[in-house]
Amino acid sequence: MIARFFAALLVIACADSSAGKTLPSSEPLQKIAFGSCAMQFLPQPIWQRITRQSPDLFLFLGDNIYGDYDGKQAFTPTAATLRRDWQRLADEPHFQAFRKQVPIMATWDNHDYGKHNGGAEFDLKQVSQQIFLDFFDEPRESSRRSTPGIYDSRIIGPEGKRVQIIMLDTRYFKGPFIRDNRSKAEKAAAGNVGSMANYLPNTSADVTLLGEAQWQWLEEQLTLPAEVRLIVSSTQVVADQKGMDEWGNYPLERQRLLEMLAGTIAGRTIILSGNVHFTEISKTRVNDRNIVDFTSSGLTHSNPAYAMAKNPYRVAGAYDDLNFGMLEIDWNTPGGPEILLKAMDKDGIPIFQYRL
Repeated sequence: MIARFFAALLVIACADSSAGKTLPSSEPLQKIAFGSCAMQFLPQPIWQRITRQSPDLFLFLGDNIYGDYDGKQAFTPTAATLRRDWQRLADEPHFQAFRKQVPIMATWDNHDYGKHNGGAEFDLKQVSQQIFLDFFDEPRESSRRSTPGIYDSRIIGPEGKRVQIIMLDTRYFKGPFIRDNRSKAEKAAAGNVGSMANYLPNTSADVTLLGEAQWQWLEEQLTLPAEVRLIVSSTQVVADQKGMDEWGNYPLERQRLLEMLAGTIAGRTIILSGNVHFTEISKTRVNDRNIVDFTSSGLTHSNPAYAMAKNPYRVAGAYDDLNFGMLEIDWNTPGGPEILLKAMDKDGIPIFQYRL
């Protein structure tokens, strides 16, 4: 397990690895940008706006391409079509310029995994894993090449200013959903998003989201010293009532994660999530510890209907147009680092912010 942590994560998305910018591990991170949901066949000028924020690092939260959708209809991908669609992102001019200037770390969600709301049953998952790692320039000798799933972790910065970034894999091991067959009106009355709410909570103790190997690895990662921990999940963790693809569909797994994070000794632990095509910040309290989940989704497209779903945990947002997130760390604050979370619109203008 620990070997995965020490595997080099050269984190630039490109067909030509020499085009990417690498990240010095000794320098403290001060500005981290993040976002999700980018259709490779759409223009992506938002990368210019992110560059202007001068981030030290960009975190891709998932759905970095849509490998099962061509803009008109869904289809079943092959290895060839997945490579083609990743290449379309590599060829996008704004993204090409961005990756030369800003280091990137990434996880995947369902569409770049290759199957809408897919999980462990996906026949192409091993092939998709290698294509994903190729795109993000993972070294051939990396343990991520031979271990199921793409989860990974890295600690960046000197002692006293360490940021641990934990990239979870919520697709490779994911167990089955339970289909919600209620009417649209019944779903809406329950606080879901009407016909878009497809699932009910699966409370079976036998179902998993992360898989036991990844759980054990995560527990080990959370024992490593860091002043700030960023937990990257492709789907929302704290917000759990939409009935969409989210941790709320696996309540036992969700509670396990929240309790595990509440028990970490790091001064600041923040979840970053994507998937839902809007941005918001949610907060819950577990064992006398606040857990914050900053969702940023919609680099190329958004969905106002999703943002209308009830969320009793919301403390900022929701905003339902194109967006990306910014996390700014002030290491000089007495008593520990101060963190400012900012949601940015497509022009790089702050929409809302939340201070920790």
